[in-house]
Amino acid sequence: MKLDWSRTKTIFIWVFLVLNLFLYTQYLESYKEGEKIEVLGETMEIEARLKEDNITYIALPNNKESAAYYSGQIKNFSPSEVPYFKNQSAKIENNNKLIVTMDKPVKLQKSDTRDSYTDFVHNNVYEGDSYVLWDIDKEKKEATFFQKVNDVTLYYNVRGYVKLYWDDENHIVSYEQTMLEKHEKLDKQQNLLTARQVLQILYGKNLLKPDSQITEMNLGYSTIVQLTQTQVFAPTWEVRVKLADDTEEIHFVNAVQGRIVEIQNDLSEIVEQTEDLEE
Repeated sequence: MKLDWSRTKTIFIWVFLVLNLFLYTQYLESYKEGEKIEVLGETMEIEARLKEDNITYIALPNNKESAAYYSGQIKNFSPSEVPYFKNQSAKIENNNKLIVTMDKPVKLQKSDTRDSYTDFVHNNVYEGDSYVLWDIDKEKKEATFFQKVNDVTLYYNVRGYVKLYWDDENHIVSYEQTMLEKHEKLDKQQNLLTARQVLQILYGKNLLKPDSQITEMNLGYSTIVQLTQTQVFAPTWEVRVKLADDTEEIHFVNAVQGRIVEIQNDLSEIVEQTEDLEE
């Protein structure tokens, strides 16, 4: 009788274990299904709202699911380290900026196309291939390049850019350069917001105007910590929007936390708002 009771207890224990395992499996399946329904609902909701306001968009990019925060150090140039290029005279400003004048103005090889400015920087600027063209202002006769971090654009960091200047004949006469070096990955990979989630955030904050068109969405980095010598960069969505009057707005969204990043376009300090990601 004692042996039978022992066997019975063992059977009950195994039954409860199997039952618990089955219920847990059912719970997980139900939870995942609920998540799918929730995401589908959000997707349909934002798409319906955009359509209602006549906001169109390109095919949304399928971005990486994760990325890391990075850090970098400001490069200080010493006279012995100033890179030498033929036909250039350089001086150092505030230890970390090169001011370079062309001894003889340089004619662009391909007229004034975007490629011509990029070719000049790659061939005539120290580590020029680590910079990417951001903007050309023909009225001011200047072109701005931003440094890349982890092979993507670092937006508006005053310590990581190149600016070209030219004369009335489209000849490059000078440029200035700052640089961040010793880039290091910080902590572990972070899950990133999808392009659609970013549109939902921008729409929820009334930053997407009716009758506009989203023309580009790119992943880059923005600066979140600016210490004396060390900078910290966060994965950031860049969203370009063409308005009904043909002007353009550019929005930046922290790709991890969903916060709007307010960036001043004069290469001054970056200020990040503290709004939390909306549910």
